[in-house]
Amino acid sequence: MLDLHQRLLSDDPVATEEIFNIAAPDLERHLQLRFPSLAAGVDPDVRTLAVYEALTDYFKNPGKYDSSKSGLMTYLRMAARRDMQNLLKKESRHVSGRVSLEDVEFRQSDGNDISERVAEDLDGRSKIEDLKQGMTSEERAVFELMLDGERGTEVAAAAMSIGHLPPGERAREVKRVKDRIKKRIQRKGIIRK
Repeated sequence: MLDLHQRLLSDDPVATEEIFNIAAPDLERHLQLRFPSLAAGVDPDVRTLAVYEALTDYFKNPGKYDSSKSGLMTYLRMAARRDMQNLLKKESRHVSGRVSLEDVEFRQSDGNDISERVAEDLDGRSKIEDLKQGMTSEERAVFELMLDGERGTEVAAAAMSIGHLPPGERAREVKRVKDRIKKRIQRKGIIRK
């Protein structure tokens, strides 16, 4: 996939179609596994729409992808999940007649997902940017994953470039970094209680 990404960057007119043909079915399967059931009234094509939005955003700005942080499919899966979450929130508000964002998040969240508890107001976003300034590059990478709703230890380990460590040590290191980030964001008042 990296060679296709390079071709896309060099404006190869066929690269877009080739990437789409490889990535779209994989992303659709990924979203089917991550979001197996949909609420009543939600358009069943929402997964397909999320895949199209993720790929379209990537095709418009392929330079945004950084191969040193993750594989291209990992990047696209995170984008598709984020787009799917946004579409589900939008659909849920529409179906339920303009339910507030806090209510939607409360119903969809198990309470452990930072991405669903981060304050959405301008002050919250300002605090997030301020918080990022004081983070190491590995903390920033894990924090971005947390904001995207990614909770996998292996994905965080890859972002931290510690995939070479034994599994137990990797898990401990990821947990240590996540715990440190959670403490900092709680102190800043970024997470809603």
